[in-house]
Amino acid sequence: MGKPVPVNEPVQINEHAIAIVCGIGEDNARTAAQMLLEKNVTAFVSWGTAGALTENIHSGDLILADSVTASNEESYPFDTKWNKRIANKLSDSSIRIHHGMIAHTEHVLTTPESKISLQASIQTPGQAPGQALGQALAVDMESIAIARIAHTVNLPCLAVRAIVDEASQSIPEAIIKSTDKFGRPALLLLLSNIISRPALISDLIHLGKAMKAATKTLTTVARSQCLFN
Repeated sequence: MGKPVPVNEPVQINEHAIAIVCGIGEDNARTAAQMLLEKNVTAFVSWGTAGALTENIHSGDLILADSVTASNEESYPFDTKWNKRIANKLSDSSIRIHHGMIAHTEHVLTTPESKISLQASIQTPGQAPGQALGQALAVDMESIAIARIAHTVNLPCLAVRAIVDEASQSIPEAIIKSTDKFGRPALLLLLSNIISRPALISDLIHLGKAMKAATKTLTTVARSQCLFN
């Protein structure tokens, strides 16, 4: 049996990496990044899952982001050469890899309409006002905080994100409210919601399959050791 992974605590993964399971959201990511700085890290990786913003990206696909941008036009680039090395290392795998911008959100986007609205609010750096959008491939809640700190201290940074929910997929609010800040289900609350809304079972099955695909992708990336060589 493996040991439980501690949360909000730096863990030495191997000779190359220290990780923190920080939980969902910008504040948690910022705190984790600051803790890693105290460990004298030399680079940052925003690692985890994301939601798709375009129809050609599916659950289990991998986003190696070029940049992260918020709706206030705050934007940070990621390390292009590092991204290319990872993609080359994964070229023999079955993972579908996408390069492009990811968008920041302050809360989980639960409907296709909310994803469309966010994408419409994102202004690509250097893009003229009113110009057609569409460059934002995916969305997460943590990468911008990590990238901001990396930029401040002039350290390389990556966002490695596996897709869970697709652009057309809705996530019922009852499911979101039945999970904690680490995405873990509050079983009693979830069961209560299922009893009152049996249709949630179908949504849970769909979301579970999507999460399984994303987890499989992240596991493959981690086992390949492609981030470190």
